[in-house]
Amino acid sequence: MKSNRKKIEEARKLLFEATKLLTEVIEMHENNISGIEDWMKQRMELWARIFLEGGIVDRKRLYEIWKDEMGKDTRGLGGFFVGKRASLVWTHDGRVMLTRYASESTEAWSGKSLEEYAKELAECKSTNR
Repeated sequence: MKSNRKKIEEARKLLFEATKLLTEVIEMHENNISGIEDWMKQRMELWARIFLEGGIVDRKRLYEIWKDEMGKDTRGLGGFFVGKRASLVWTHDGRVMLTRYASESTEAWSGKSLEEYAKELAECKSTNR
């Protein structure tokens, strides 16, 4: 009988610790989503808009999205194309294409794939009209 009682008490302690740890993980995840900085949101929005158009757009359309739809200065677009982790690249026919880094960053920052993030963005835009 004592060994059963001891095992039950041990299981209860382990369950309590596991519940506490799970609660902390959930809170960290929720804080991470709401803690996304504005510059990250702007990048993810541009990537999502390009993704929704098939992942490739021409230069004119890129400028329309960034300047007209998002209200940004086109001089800010250069940063998307430079460095080892460029999120946009030029194709051989002069169009702009998303890179793997855009997908990886979206997932790291939001916990969602670029596809999921883009779908949510599209749903938000359609309900705000």
